[in-house]
Amino acid sequence: MKQPLLLLAGIAAIPCVLTGCKHEVQAHKRQAGGVHAAVTAAYVPLPPAPAAGSTPAWAKGKNGRVIPPHDEHATPTTPAPGGLYVAMGDSITYGVGATVNCQAFPAHPVDIDAYCPDGTSYAAMTAKALRGAGIAGHFMDLGINGAHVERVMNDEVPYLPADATIVTVYVGTNDSGAVRFPKTTVAGVVGRFEKDYDELLAMIHEKAPKARVVLINFPNEKYLAASYHVSDEVLPLYNATSQILAEFIDNHYPKYAVVDTICQPASYDYGLLYNGTVHPNDTGDAILAQSIVKVILAKNPPAPPRSCVWFDAVTAATLGNTE
Repeated sequence: MKQPLLLLAGIAAIPCVLTGCKHEVQAHKRQAGGVHAAVTAAYVPLPPAPAAGSTPAWAKGKNGRVIPPHDEHATPTTPAPGGLYVAMGDSITYGVGATVNCQAFPAHPVDIDAYCPDGTSYAAMTAKALRGAGIAGHFMDLGINGAHVERVMNDEVPYLPADATIVTVYVGTNDSGAVRFPKTTVAGVVGRFEKDYDELLAMIHEKAPKARVVLINFPNEKYLAASYHVSDEVLPLYNATSQILAEFIDNHYPKYAVVDTICQPASYDYGLLYNGTVHPNDTGDAILAQSIVKVILAKNPPAPPRSCVWFDAVTAATLGNTE
């Protein structure tokens, strides 16, 4: 546990201001052509105060419970720098498997050092590192347990602030896993995902036009611990959809930086997963956060590998399905 966190702290010290990095952002618009969006550091953390006696929507968690913007015991040690990092996605982003899960976040930005300084989800650790690097002092985690792309569009994008400066998108395992249902085909799952994912990115750029959007592909579900007891008929379907959809994320958006998980051995290490599921445990989350921070801070983020053992059914079968 300690080693990945120490590495993450080192990553956070890399001196790179996003406006000085050379990565080009491709902002898709629904009606117009691509527009390259600049990143700004200015950010106002909270909306105007509500009327006396009322509770604003942003002060409530996803279950409707009112949540204070800061933990009572937590006080930031340094002023938060400008910039807002927003994590969007499914249960992995929500923090399932993390020992210290900062969910549910209120639907407004928080200072990670004040609100959840010890969070162990990948989103919280990424936010902590970006704050340490001086490029994003405020944070929102919009992840929803069980979300597929369509739910991210419907239930997360509406909460995305217009002045977000960094957005990570980690979704796809629930979409890909739908292939296990009767009368569901690989072609059908792939077609829907590609359409919805493209629309999701358009919506993000429309809602937050100055944000740098970083994509995260997802592991091959055939070789995850959660698939060990899945039927032999379903495993090839997991293999096909996971590969096709990860390759789609990698190759369909060449202007975006992509964080690779499908070729990351840690994605399949039983010791780094929570209770034999797709969700990383604290150490797995720390490794994922390291990968994300490296890509965000890199001047020229590398493209994800075009192939690896997890794309090779013969090799991966001998490596993945062992406990």
